[in-house]
Amino acid sequence: MTPWDLNETYRLVQSVFGRDQEILTRESARSVADRQAFSSYHFYEAMRLSRAFERKHLGDARTILEIHAQGAEKKERAFHVFMVRAGAHSLAAVQSLHAIPDIFAHAIYYAAGQNLQPYALDDSKVAVQSVASCLKKDGRFAPLSASLKSIQSGSGWQHLAAVSNMSKHRNVVRAAYNEDWTGMRPTLRELHVSAFMRNEKSYSAVALTELLEPEYERIMRTVITIGNELNACLRSAAT
Repeated sequence: MTPWDLNETYRLVQSVFGRDQEILTRESARSVADRQAFSSYHFYEAMRLSRAFERKHLGDARTILEIHAQGAEKKERAFHVFMVRAGAHSLAAVQSLHAIPDIFAHAIYYAAGQNLQPYALDDSKVAVQSVASCLKKDGRFAPLSASLKSIQSGSGWQHLAAVSNMSKHRNVVRAAYNEDWTGMRPTLRELHVSAFMRNEKSYSAVALTELLEPEYERIMRTVITIGNELNACLRSAAT
């Protein structure tokens, strides 16, 4: 996949729309990269904590239930500390990844000069779907509309968004340390996002890796694809 040349984006935005638009675009694009880095950091910290806990406290254990037995109080306390830390990193990874599409929509909104149009949105209304609707009205950037909408269409997106929004607005969807007693999984123990219900829809427990990794890869591929499409539109607008 061809990388997104952000320096070209900034040059073209300044050429077509001026320095102020380039600054706005740069701030949002940088924040996409920040959220990407934050999500990766928190995910790898959660995985590192899991490996460290298992190595230190479960190396000779047949089952995690042993840390709750009488005489294992020190291990049990360590488990509770581990779950707080791993849970915090897990949720932070989810929420940073969930934030990327709307931040990216801001970058596209400013790069395409949509805030300069008569139909410009209130700042609080700038989001993926509303920006996609704006782009459809502008012949120069209409090809970006469908691609931008697709950034929230992955098979795991609704689950990811539900975890993030539930934890933000109602109650935290907690992490769980799941042990496989069936022998069917390649790994005995996994860090999971617990099952929950939101808006009358049930979401099953899922491994953090299964929830995050496919959506992370899909979202970042989509960002790069749209970034290249944006540059093509800007080049045409600059001529």
